[in-house]
Amino acid sequence: MRKLLLVLLLFPMLSNAQTLDYETITRSKPIKVSGQFSASTVYYNSNQNANREPFTYFLQGALNINIYSFSVPISYSFSNQGEELGYQLPFDFNRISIHPKYKWITGHIGTVSMTFSPYTLNGHQFTGGGVDLTPPGSFKISAMSGRLLRATNDDEDPRTIPAFNRMGYGIKARVEKEKYKLGIIGFYARDDQNSIDSIPEAKGVLPQENLVLSVEGEVKLGQSFSLQAEYASTAISKDTRAEEIENPGISPLGLLFNNRASTEYYNALRTRLGYAQGRVSLGIGYERIDPGYETLGAYFFNNDFENITLDATNSFFRDKLTLAINIGYQRDDLDNLKANNTNRFVGSANATLAVSERLNLVGSYSNFTTFTNIKPNQFDDINDADLIDEQIENLDYRQLSQTSTLTVNYVLSNKKKSKQNLNVNYSLNDVANEQGGIVRLGDASTFHNLNVGHTINFSETSFTITSAFNGTYNTIGREESFTWGPTVSLGKRFFQKTLNTRFSTGYNSSNSRASTVNVVNLRASATYTLKERHNFNLNAIQLFRDRGDDNLLSELTATFAYNYVFGLKKPKFNFKKRERKPKVENDSIKIQYRKYRFEGLPTEITPRLLELPEKEGFDHIIKKKKGKINNLAEQLVETQEKEKKVYKEIAINYLKEMDTYLDFAEFYNEKIYDSYLRLLKEAREIDREIRDEYIIISAKINSAEEKDPDDLKMQSLLEKRYEAHTKLLKSLEKWKLKPEDIENPEGDIKQLKRQNAATVFEMYQNEDSEDQIVKFLEIQLADIFHKLLKE
Repeated sequence: MRKLLLVLLLFPMLSNAQTLDYETITRSKPIKVSGQFSASTVYYNSNQNANREPFTYFLQGALNINIYSFSVPISYSFSNQGEELGYQLPFDFNRISIHPKYKWITGHIGTVSMTFSPYTLNGHQFTGGGVDLTPPGSFKISAMSGRLLRATNDDEDPRTIPAFNRMGYGIKARVEKEKYKLGIIGFYARDDQNSIDSIPEAKGVLPQENLVLSVEGEVKLGQSFSLQAEYASTAISKDTRAEEIENPGISPLGLLFNNRASTEYYNALRTRLGYAQGRVSLGIGYERIDPGYETLGAYFFNNDFENITLDATNSFFRDKLTLAINIGYQRDDLDNLKANNTNRFVGSANATLAVSERLNLVGSYSNFTTFTNIKPNQFDDINDADLIDEQIENLDYRQLSQTSTLTVNYVLSNKKKSKQNLNVNYSLNDVANEQGGIVRLGDASTFHNLNVGHTINFSETSFTITSAFNGTYNTIGREESFTWGPTVSLGKRFFQKTLNTRFSTGYNSSNSRASTVNVVNLRASATYTLKERHNFNLNAIQLFRDRGDDNLLSELTATFAYNYVFGLKKPKFNFKKRERKPKVENDSIKIQYRKYRFEGLPTEITPRLLELPEKEGFDHIIKKKKGKINNLAEQLVETQEKEKKVYKEIAINYLKEMDTYLDFAEFYNEKIYDSYLRLLKEAREIDREIRDEYIIISAKINSAEEKDPDDLKMQSLLEKRYEAHTKLLKSLEKWKLKPEDIENPEGDIKQLKRQNAATVFEMYQNEDSEDQIVKFLEIQLADIFHKLLKE
């Protein structure tokens, strides 16, 4: 009946999925293949650790085949990582999956995973098939069917994980409207007790059966409030060999489930009430999971707890300060059956402060307080003749844990040739065990960590130097230790930044009463990109560790990886022999600098070089400056008929001289787009402020017995302002400027760029702040917008 129910629910949707849109197919490209392939290998060698495999490989990739309107993505992963384990597992390391897609239908075939909710099917891998149906409209549906665990016999190896062949089936149907969302989830799984030779009861592995039903929903309450909730009920038989019994009436699931002597019923509930208005966000949540709650659709489950949480976020001082606070209370032993119960208070705060454009601060603090109450066994209490230990038996135990972090990021220099950055991180973790209100010696530990890093980036030469110092001091009980050490890293890019190399070395020394350990590591890496499709990566780490006992550890780990991105269209076949064209000797040359490539005769290259400033949009700035670049332009014309070597050198110098303007062009486009986003943001804030004022004055008028004429006048004025500004905001939102609209402008934006380029270029050279430049451009954009609105 359960399988029939799933088929009946899915059949109408699957039947609809077979309807083909032939008109769309005839307009689509016949075939297109694209994807990504990566292969990596790891080599490991150590003079002490012989348990790890010396050679490991990984093959991963994705293949997307488009045939007319059909899309068939395929992903795979293979490795020899699990071949030499020597014991059995109920799942595979190697996986292959296919995800065919047609319009709003997406399939999942092979070894895949799906998630319905935390209490039902939650990321469990299965071998089989699934489907997501998202047709136009409000109704959506997802379904799956497949093998959750592979039959694995117990071979008496303690590492082997025996398992029955476990099949699972699930379906999720939901309705999504603007004001509310409602979903129903069903999941069923069962073990085949005949799939393995013997039942390994000694390892606690028994054939199980599980049915879970869940209802989830979300509703918007007005403009600012929202309510989310999910309720799930599970029925699980711990041993399907147990005799069947009548429905105990504990849960409605008993009507749909095979009730046995080993069947247990549990519930889970989660809900949250949220409030969001402008920058302010508040939320209060409640979660309760019965002791023993479990589903075979998840690998691990926490149960027997109750949570109450409160969260709040807000930003201040024009978004320069952002503050987030979370407070929670958790307790377990909901049925009061454990020997002791635990209560926990959790509090955390996170803050981000942009002091200036160069200085940023990020801080966080969290506090965990756990109470454990020991409940003496009543029979032990009766038979106990020792009155001295009575205080110990009724003792409450409390664990305190505090963590705080502070990050300071300061830009020392932001020049074009070199940029310097200083980063400081500090963290403190403190844990103490309190008994009877006293923290005894040895029951506390403190952990301090300080990291200071400095980075210099020479942009012109693509060279980076990073130096850092790390120090750690911790006390654990009566023991204390101190670890310190420096790190230096050098990075350099070559061949138009296609080859990225890095070398680093680090040293740290750990000192404690028991021992002193010194560690030295050397790291080297190189990444090369060929024709934007091929990527080669090589990493090597050599580690030396000396414990002071003549037992020096030496480890070498080397990784080589290759990644290829491809795209193949429909192949074309041409069997006609091509006539070979005779080679023609000419005086063509090649000039390459940054992203610019020119090939041909000097007389052909010169016009293309001279029109480059106009193409990039700063020709009028160069004409006003009348500097070196104008002289080089004249030399290009003079030498284009002379020696090619001299002409090529002048052409390269000409492009080098253009560097400043090319960097400015990129900066200019970015700041125009930033000014547009800021204009849009401020317009929304003003709209909200006018609306709030209108609501306040309206509420005052409605609640007053006598209407104040001044209030009525203000209400009328605010209503008109609100209507006018709402119209303005909607028009501004319809503008929908994108970065590409600014890079390749037309009409008014093109005129704005040309009119203000010289002024912004001067601000750029004077190193005015980015905020000043954005504000200037925002005013210019606002003028253009108001003109468009009047038209």
